[in-house]
Amino acid sequence: MTPYLLNCWYVAAWASELASGARMRRVLLAKPILLLRSAAGAVAAISNICPHRFASLSDGRFDADTVVCPYHGLRFDMTGRCVHNPHGEGKIPERAYVRSYPVAERHGAIWIWLGNPDLADPRLIPDFGFLEAPSATVRAGGHLVTKANYQLLCDNILDLSHADFIHATTLSTEGETAGSQPQSRVDGDTVIIKWSFDGKGIVMNRSTSNPQDVHTELEVTWHAPGAMILRSESNPISNEDSNVTSASGHKRIAAHIMTPETEHSTHYFFDVNDRRQLERAIQIFESEDGVVLEEIQRNMGDQEFWDMTPLILSNDRGGVLARRVLQRKIRHEQAELSQTEPHETLEQSSKSSNA
Repeated sequence: MTPYLLNCWYVAAWASELASGARMRRVLLAKPILLLRSAAGAVAAISNICPHRFASLSDGRFDADTVVCPYHGLRFDMTGRCVHNPHGEGKIPERAYVRSYPVAERHGAIWIWLGNPDLADPRLIPDFGFLEAPSATVRAGGHLVTKANYQLLCDNILDLSHADFIHATTLSTEGETAGSQPQSRVDGDTVIIKWSFDGKGIVMNRSTSNPQDVHTELEVTWHAPGAMILRSESNPISNEDSNVTSASGHKRIAAHIMTPETEHSTHYFFDVNDRRQLERAIQIFESEDGVVLEEIQRNMGDQEFWDMTPLILSNDRGGVLARRVLQRKIRHEQAELSQTEPHETLEQSSKSSNA
């Protein structure tokens, strides 16, 4: 069984990463992909492997909205169709094409569909519209590659109690999150987990050494296979009547999106409310979360998560639910693929769409 869900949208890049007339190579779900943006701004994604002698097309020129193989000069357009053969009489063989993939540019990101192209409906892209909403500060997107399986990175966001232990001076609540009982539920194929508690709140939000008590709410919404929205809010609690007030509170919303690079590495796309905090966010993850997650992957090696019989705690509810939903969706997809006639392959479907 493939370790990936194929018929869904993955983030391939932030839109800002790909300028007009530029190309970008990226490995997604173990597939070498070439992202292209035309001079007019249109985006496309094709296989990065030339069908002739398997050179990387990303090493060739990209001009006039076509990419030239650096090895023997075959030229391909943005649909993956060969449009020029410099050899002999110039006849273009029937098999001279590379697979193309549906893409959609939405919410400041380039989304790619790596499964059956006939099922690629942009309406299935999760709603990350807040990334485009006007804000008092300028949002910024970050991208990191972590040498750990994408589900481990999803677990990391779905279990925010980890912050009490590895983010002591920044995101910690000094045990308040870990000590609370998260509420979790499944809504269709979406998992929502929420923490709600009173106390001093997140360390970096405290303005004094003895801050006023606040009511804190943390909520993660997970969309299969790895697109998450993290909402956090804290408001001071009045000492007079213990009612929650809105004065001097903190309210944030952020994207955390995991796209598999390989089984053991992940593209982590995230955003910050204020671009001035981007470098700090990268530093925190790389020196804290990333170190732990990569060590976990080394400890696991090639073993499957459930085969290691992990100990399950109350803080694991979100991660366990997400893994179950994803496993069910992958099994359902594989069952459908097994019923497909041998001649109805994705490669041939792509070929006919490029014809």
